[in-house]
Amino acid sequence: MLKRASSTVAALTFAVFLTGCASQPGDPGAESRQVSPAAGEPAETSSRAQGVGSTNDNLRTLSGSRIAVRIGDKAFTIQLYNNPTAKDLVSQLPLTLTADDYPGYDEKVVRVQNPLSMEGAPDGDEPAIPEVGYYEPGQWIALYYGPIGYWPGKVPLGRIDASVEELRAIPDGASVTIEVVKN
Repeated sequence: MLKRASSTVAALTFAVFLTGCASQPGDPGAESRQVSPAAGEPAETSSRAQGVGSTNDNLRTLSGSRIAVRIGDKAFTIQLYNNPTAKDLVSQLPLTLTADDYPGYDEKVVRVQNPLSMEGAPDGDEPAIPEVGYYEPGQWIALYYGPIGYWPGKVPLGRIDASVEELRAIPDGASVTIEVVKN
């Protein structure tokens, strides 16, 4: 009887441990993790398992295309990556939109009116800094100036020729014009 009670207590303790490993509401990586039934530890999905700096490298090859982001008297050049999402952005230019702060994160967001292609897109991405990406669930282009971690639905678009300080200084509500740079 004592052995059976000990086994029950051990099983309940393990179940409580697994519950503690579950994702919490608002956990940005929750959708990218799965719990391994054998070990009870989070197991990263293939798009995340590559690690920081190598996540989605196949989508970060420069295409030779450039776009400009104009905010007031400042202009920043973005060297676009060779992926379908970046190509779709070019097909929708020029655009004049609004930049907003994304509270709690080091990024400026610019909502687009029409969604960009997700053809060949990864499950998610961890942006390089500074970099420009697309966040499909929010339908916005993001200008990253600090680490935000991995998020499902993110796709890298290009390298921005701007400092972290310049991106951080973009005012909330600023008018942004995005256009193709002619070679």
